[in-house]
Formats: sequence, structure tokens, C-alpha cells
Amino acid sequence: MRVRILTQNLGERARGSMPTLGGWAAGRQRRNKILCVLAITAFGSAVAACSSDLSLNNVTLVPKPETLLRKPDWATFSGGKNDFTLRPVTAADLVNAAGQCAGEAEQAGNDATTAGAAPVTGGIALQMTECDVVRRAGPVEKIDFGSDDRGERVVTLTYLRGAWPGVYRFAGGRLVSIERAPAPPPAPAKAQKAPVKKPAGT
Repeated sequence: MRVRILTQNLGERARGSMPTLGGWAAGRQRRNKILCVLAITAFGSAVAACSSDLSLNNVTLVPKPETLLRKPDWATFSGGKNDFTLRPVTAADLVNAAGQCAGEAEQAGNDATTAGAAPVTGGIALQMTECDVVRRAGPVEKIDFGSDDRGERVVTLTYLRGAWPGVYRFAGGRLVSIERAPAPPPAPAKAQKAPVKKPAGT
């Protein structure tokens, strides 16, 4: 019996030292109610801001066929047809047998400072004229002239080195194809000397 009384006394002392759970639970319930009210207010504001018409009359689940086949606005060109036309190729746009343009050959003869002028910066694209490519790629290493079955001028410019190595083919003064440059010829191999053998007797 003494053991029972001691354990009951210890249990009462332990309960007396612990704070009551009722106050803690009431504070938690108040916080939950405040959060619930705030959430409902935020949700109501969002719904009110979206639209006052909540009907499903304007909802389309399947797009119309004419909108499927139409080009998007970002894929259409707003300019006129004249923006796509190329100006005619003149004699000033064609290179001569030396790989120079007509106007530049005269300037180089008159003014020695322009002979070593740096090439124009920028890339090379199809439909450029012969002189446009020469101005960007620099002096031509190899040039071939000819004509096709329609009698149009055909020129092939070959660059093995430089900023734009490649084989550039022209028809009618316009660039029609660009190919990778052939590999430059390998450097001559150095002859290896055979090790000198000493005579066996020394």
C-alpha cells in the first residue's frame, strides 16, 4: 500500500509541474481559424479579379480548323515583295582572271596603299556576288572560269587558307554553293638519318 501511495503522489507532482494542454490547444485553434479566414479571403479576391462571368459559353476545347492551318504572326514577313528581289549583277560585281574586282583593280594600280587592305568583316552567304565573297574571304588562291549549258558564266573560287576556307561556286555572278575546302597538301616529311653503327673492333 505504501508503494501505491508513493506512485500516486509522484504522478500528481509530475502533473502539477506540466503546463496544461487546454491553453496550448486553444491558441493553436485560434491560429488555425485566422489562417483559414485569410485563405478564404485570398481565394475570394482571386476569383473576383479573374472574371464576373463564370459561365462556360466562351470555352473552346477543340481549335477551329482555319486557325490550325494559319501561320503564326511571328512566322510571317511584314515587308513587301521588293525586299526579296536581288539587284542585277553588273560588271563591277564580277572578278577578273587575277581574282580582283573591276573597280578595285583600278584603285590598286593608282594607289599602292589599298593593295594590302584588310578584307571586309562578316560572313559569306548564298546569293552574294563574286566581289562580295572576295572582299570577305581575301585574295583568291585558285580561280576557274567556265560556262554552263545555258551559256551563263560559272566561276569557282578556291580558298585553302584564311578566315573562310572553302570552294565557292557561282552561276551568273551569284554564289550558289559552298563546299568544304580540300585538305592542304601535307608538308614534306623530313628524312630520318639512320643511326651510325660503330665498327665492331673499336
